[in-house]
Amino acid sequence: MPDMNINFREVNYIVTIAQEGTITKAAQKLYIAQPSLSQAVKKIEQETGVVLFTRVKNRLKLTSEGEAFVEAGIKINKIMRDLENQLSDLQHAKKGKLILGVPYLLGTLIASEIIPAYTSKYPQVKLSIVESSSSELEQMLMDGAIDISVIPLPFKYDNFEFHPLLKSRMILLASKKNSIKQAAYHKKTIERFPYIDLTKMDEAPFIIGQPGQRIRYINESIFRKAHITPNIVMTSRNQETIKRMVANDIGYTLIPEHYLNFSGSFDDLDCYYLEPDVDHDWTISVAYFDPIHISVAMKGFLEITDQYYLTSSSK
Repeated sequence: MPDMNINFREVNYIVTIAQEGTITKAAQKLYIAQPSLSQAVKKIEQETGVVLFTRVKNRLKLTSEGEAFVEAGIKINKIMRDLENQLSDLQHAKKGKLILGVPYLLGTLIASEIIPAYTSKYPQVKLSIVESSSSELEQMLMDGAIDISVIPLPFKYDNFEFHPLLKSRMILLASKKNSIKQAAYHKKTIERFPYIDLTKMDEAPFIIGQPGQRIRYINESIFRKAHITPNIVMTSRNQETIKRMVANDIGYTLIPEHYLNFSGSFDDLDCYYLEPDVDHDWTISVAYFDPIHISVAMKGFLEITDQYYLTSSSK
């Protein structure tokens, strides 16, 4: 077959003629003069080297080659429409708005890793950030007060769609003056921290989050798994406050390991992995309520977070 010099407009001519059945009707629909359309058909047939139509009772009937051409032409039309829609969506995304929910514990991660990538790609999106507890953010999603939210699993409600963002191992945080370091041990020389047997820490002093915070729920879940009843000496919504109290040897706490990378110095603290029987992965997700009416600005945010998840998981 010879090299073809056919443009998208000419492909659309043939598809329209096949749909309308006559040159006259197709020319009216395409807002083109009938002689010009007839000339276009001849030119396309010369370029392709095949006959696309035969005349049957004043109507044009596709040949087998014409049917193949039209089938491909319909696919090309769809690809072009999809491309136009995608380009239009991107233009709207750059001028849209997004209300993002972020739990207190994850503010530094989102501010340092996710937001810069998003605002760089979508600089004209008006981004508003709402910081609150995970439970409150879930309710805001249900009420439509926010568009999308970073929330740890598990959810209180089952109504959400979500994309995974991060998995982080839970670790025990202790002061340098702690009394458990003698019982700590390494399993492998290359591991970041030694291990501690949490089942031996019944009635030990702990500082945890307040009711409604997902980090508190996860702490309590690990306590149950270890079959211990710690002495809760203090609660706080602020993880930095908890961190300082632990450094002052008031008690222990359990935090996600990723928090070490985004929350200043931990030089005055000791960190321990938990034994596998009570080990726990803290899974962070990006959740939204209505997958049918998801905005383009939200789609853009999900693309950024999906890429972050793929990158962080491969490390």
